[in-house]
Amino acid sequence: METKFRLSDSTLQQLVSDRREEVIQLQKSEADQLAAMETRGQERIKLLKKNLPKDILTTLESFDVAHQQAADLAKSQDDAEVEILKASKPAEANETSIFPDSISGQFITARAIGTITPYYGTLHGSDGRVFWQGYNPGNMDFFLNANGAGSGLFGSGAGSYTMYMDWWFVYRPGVSRNYSHRVSVPFHGFYIIKADDGFWDSKEAKVGINLSTVGYQYNYKQTATTNVFSMGNDNINVNDRFDGWRSMYYSTLFGGGDQAYVRVTASFNVYARGGGSTARLNFGDGAANYLGMPSIYVD
Repeated sequence: METKFRLSDSTLQQLVSDRREEVIQLQKSEADQLAAMETRGQERIKLLKKNLPKDILTTLESFDVAHQQAADLAKSQDDAEVEILKASKPAEANETSIFPDSISGQFITARAIGTITPYYGTLHGSDGRVFWQGYNPGNMDFFLNANGAGSGLFGSGAGSYTMYMDWWFVYRPGVSRNYSHRVSVPFHGFYIIKADDGFWDSKEAKVGINLSTVGYQYNYKQTATTNVFSMGNDNINVNDRFDGWRSMYYSTLFGGGDQAYVRVTASFNVYARGGGSTARLNFGDGAANYLGMPSIYVD
């Protein structure tokens, strides 16, 4: 997805390009790890079957059909639950009205405080796609699923997917000092997590959402990261809404008079292993579900 940058945004263009390369490497690493685990898992399953007594081997192989049936049943149940959850109402609404003023790109003096909104944004998927990119990002609609397969033994039959939403904030500090950034991101969505682990298999499902913040002026500053949601288990069957603001604090030193950049990233991961295991994060289906526009209160 190509975006035409403004002539004054050459630094931002380079930052966005470098970040895209970084995400591509993250995506490749995730895919390579998953493929390597599948290869090792299948090799260990073959070795296990080779050394099992015939009656136990017959029992183990008979479960292969059951794993596929569990996967089909889980999908049909999930589709029904999605229809219910996507129509449910969010806990909060119209959150952007809390932050009516934007000072993006303006000077911040020694004593001034203010709220800035995103100047630019990119939504990356871990299959290599860029789903959205451009100036003035608003509400984002997306969802991600992972489905397991087979017995899940030795890490085999795992599915995983990650999405990254990058927001770039821009302002020009008035003086050289440490600036405090109170990052707030509104979430309105739902999750479905299912896994039924048994004696003859190894199944698991989990989801996670992280926030990270990093500053840039002349070079990158330190990065801060916090987990805002994590849930999963080898025996789990839950579905619920995930609503409301999630916040983090970030402080760094910026020089006065020169443009400063702050990148906030929300990363979303779903993982499921074994037939019938599913993990879903949905911020797209129905009017009630979306990732809202974040803000930073600069002090």
